[in-house]
Amino acid sequence: MEPKRKEITLVSGLVFLSFSLFEFLPAGPWLDASFSRGISGLIGLSLIYLSWFEHVFNKFGVIPSIELWEHPEATWKKVVGIGFVILGLAWASGNTSLGEALPEPAAMLLMLIGLLIAYTGFYAFLVTDGPLKEEE
Repeated sequence: MEPKRKEITLVSGLVFLSFSLFEFLPAGPWLDASFSRGISGLIGLSLIYLSWFEHVFNKFGVIPSIELWEHPEATWKKVVGIGFVILGLAWASGNTSLGEALPEPAAMLLMLIGLLIAYTGFYAFLVTDGPLKEEE
């Protein structure tokens, strides 16, 4: 059952995320369809994250603690780099014509995701190679 959960979560997340790109959802509680699109996008991103977490760490969870990483001293640079790439996408979606094809809050959500990823990588550096490293 668990291998199927990962795929079902990913596909469900992609479906919910795709709903946020089209304007066919009903109006939300404030008679605004963008509210429904935003909620659909957030649910989709959350499900995609849960699927990714289970794929990477081979367990169902939410918080990627340093103990779950195989080689945090080597992979923190990649994590920080991915965070900066997502921050670049956030900038592009807010300041270029790419933003016209995406929902309005896409830049803000991408910036939040990019910052969280970059901060996770910086924390991994501080704990494994930086000043927060425990002496043995």
